[in-house]
Amino acid sequence: MVDIFDEVDEDLRAERLARFARRYAVLLVGVVVLVILGVAGWQVWSWHRGQENAKAASAYLAVMEQAGQRGSAADRQRLAQSFGAVAQSSPQGYATLAKLNQASLLADSGHLKDAEPIWDGLINDGQLNTVLRQVATLGWASHELDTAEPSLIQARLESLAADGSPWRPIALQYLALLSIRTGHKDQAIKTLQQVADDISTPTDMRNMANAMAQALGAPPPAQ
Repeated sequence: MVDIFDEVDEDLRAERLARFARRYAVLLVGVVVLVILGVAGWQVWSWHRGQENAKAASAYLAVMEQAGQRGSAADRQRLAQSFGAVAQSSPQGYATLAKLNQASLLADSGHLKDAEPIWDGLINDGQLNTVLRQVATLGWASHELDTAEPSLIQARLESLAADGSPWRPIALQYLALLSIRTGHKDQAIKTLQQVADDISTPTDMRNMANAMAQALGAPPPAQ
């Protein structure tokens, strides 16, 4: 009987850990996306001086300013609609940036099903800049870890988790959460330890991965 209760308690701890880690991961990828979008937006602004692009830039930046003040789910949905309007009326560069924001805001406001086709369109667009397709994949994964088909999540994150990928730590963390979801705790520990042992990974991410692995039952690192 004691073993049964211990097993239930362990499952509950793993579930709480997964929820916390997902919140952390979503926040992290949100920061990364904001940085990339800012750089990409500036590059588009620098590269294109035409009237059409200047108009699109003004519209995009105006909505971005409002996005900094988003609050309720209704606010996020309203901002998503504004980004959608920018995407429809802008050339590809700003349209892509607007769609990335639109999908994230829709998902955050409880309209995940409306966000999915936007992400899918960006991820599957072979003409789109590779980095932006990867950002779309991470945005999709951060919201779909609990709902999407595990094999699809695995397939989309596999290349991002490869050696040499700048997204490797985030992608590995997502794959670890997927392993927790599918009941493969040992695989989750192994994946998290890959992040914790990689000296090229930022220290806070290594510490987070190590703490998660230990919470799942991994031994503490050797001193």
